Amino acid sequence: MYKKLIVLGLAFLMILSVMPRTADAQEQILGPWLWMIVKLDGGGGAAATDIDSLADASDNKVTEAAVAQNGAKEGDVVGDYKWTLAELPANGDINTVVNETGMAEGALDHITSYALYTYKSDKAQEATMKTGSDDSIKVWVNGEVAFTNAVNRGRGMWQDEFGISLKQGDNLIMVKISEAGGGWGMHVGILEQPFVPVVDILTDWLWMIARAEEGQGGAAATDVDLLAVASKDVVTEEMIATIGAAEGDSLGDHDWTLAELPQDGNLDTIATIMEVEGAFDHITAYGLVTLVADEAKEVQLLAGSDDSIKAWLNGEVIISNAVNRGRSRWQEEVTVNLQKGDNILLVKVSDAGGGWGMHFGIRGTAETAYKSPADLGTAVEAKDKLITTWGKLKGAK
Repeated sequence: MYKKLIVLGLAFLMILSVMPRTADAQEQILGPWLWMIVKLDGGGGAAATDIDSLADASDNKVTEAAVAQNGAKEGDVVGDYKWTLAELPANGDINTVVNETGMAEGALDHITSYALYTYKSDKAQEATMKTGSDDSIKVWVNGEVAFTNAVNRGRGMWQDEFGISLKQGDNLIMVKISEAGGGWGMHVGILEQPFVPVVDILTDWLWMIARAEEGQGGAAATDVDLLAVASKDVVTEEMIATIGAAEGDSLGDHDWTLAELPQDGNLDTIATIMEVEGAFDHITAYGLVTLVADEAKEVQLLAGSDDSIKAWLNGEVIISNAVNRGRSRWQEEVTVNLQKGDNILLVKVSDAGGGWGMHFGIRGTAETAYKSPADLGTAVEAKDKLITTWGKLKGAK
């Protein structure tokens, strides 16, 4: 079965700028940014995304639209605060900016920040903006709204990507971050290349579940071959990453099961479909899918995970991050070469406790398919192991 992933380039809007603060193309723009904050009467985060808090604080003398189009000047006042120049820390913490500049003190909830920056481009071009935020985010480029995400979330690098059009010279960026409670921060970067969206890989996944010993999940399980443990060394991660697996074949206490990855990435859903018993802690999911390319090509594969992640393409490790974290999209990105025809992708996500999930996507074009080793023709000799076929592995316990 096949599902085609079609990726198109997008672009946005010609625009103009004020207040030149320049940057070259980079992964993260730290500034200095020109900052303004507005304290809210409750209802921060997603609820404040489309409320003009500058207008509210200034009795409509200053508006988001006017500042996004014309910029602002350091020292000018809006409500109780002055526009203040400061760099964004590499960790994206706006609370640090506000505290260290003396704009406000302590932990801040139900509050919105506005940050202005002028990006200099040496030519008119289509570009990609990448952002992360805690909580909601709205972005203007040269006076036009380029992106909105009314969400309450913890931030990561990078959670959002979208296309913009840069003109030659100065391009004014305004970023609004509305915070409901807890963390407060942002990441912003510009890549001087046309935007190609990431398409989630949701269909045609073949799943296996394996448990680690208590306390050995998450980061600690990243480089532990739990397939080998479950099968008493008959089946290994390297074998599956090289030759694939077939729906219904058994390994340990479970069968390889075909199921879609939920849009929200929740692997508890997969474990429930597989009728896995007990709490879903100290547990690992293996997801297997075939990417079918119409020609040899370079693509980007992206992932997010809770907790650790390891991935193989055609038997070679392409991602390995032994980390305990909450997931977001996208936390990992790797450029790979697909061979013409079938490409076996194996993804391993190990959970220590609490949330458990993954996102996986592709920036490029390919088809997804479920293919058994017989379909793939992978009756092969695994590295340093006996010549075998999956048929001889079937039913291994």
